[in-house]
Amino acid sequence: MRLRVRIIITVGLLVAACCAAWFYFNWARLERQWACYRVGSAETPDQTREIVAWFETGPDRELRLRELVGKWGTGNRQFDLNLAQYVDSPDSSEPLRKTFSRELAWRRELLPRWAHFWSWRTKLEPDEQIASVASYLDDLAASNSSSKTSRPITWREVLELQAVFQLTGAESLAPRLSPENWLSRYGRWQKTRPAKLPHVARPKEPFAAPAD
Repeated sequence: MRLRVRIIITVGLLVAACCAAWFYFNWARLERQWACYRVGSAETPDQTREIVAWFETGPDRELRLRELVGKWGTGNRQFDLNLAQYVDSPDSSEPLRKTFSRELAWRRELLPRWAHFWSWRTKLEPDEQIASVASYLDDLAASNSSSKTSRPITWREVLELQAVFQLTGAESLAPRLSPENWLSRYGRWQKTRPAKLPHVARPKEPFAAPAD
């Protein structure tokens, strides 16, 4: 009887030690997953800003940001809305925008989703916003062509241009667009875009309805 009790106690201690070790080695991942859940549960932009700020700091920031954007477009529409609104706001860091932009290349189905959200979110009507982006970048491209040094665009502008490419039928130019290669990509779009850009209506919802 005593031997059985000792065995039970020993096994219990081993199980507890294994559980403790598992939590120790997986704590950082569990913490990131919990923070992602909180982003999807945030009810106000202020709450979203407070939670996402955690992802934008710390020695493992790159890993945190990759896990955050990796959740986008995986089924939680409230999470998608909260994160996209934050990325599109002045509060977002450029590293987050860069990570988000690169995710559009890894999962190609996200680019149409981002462009849909962008056209829903624009302050001007989508047609006017596309024309405004094109006018600004036309001037910047001309300035860069006549100068010995070219000014890169920001990651926020990269995301805008990726949406414009998608909405104007040049989606092949969008993946892995960056502040360094935008000028050559934009030059190709300038040569192929129609004189009259296509009409883009503002969507009624931030994301397209899921397919049946």
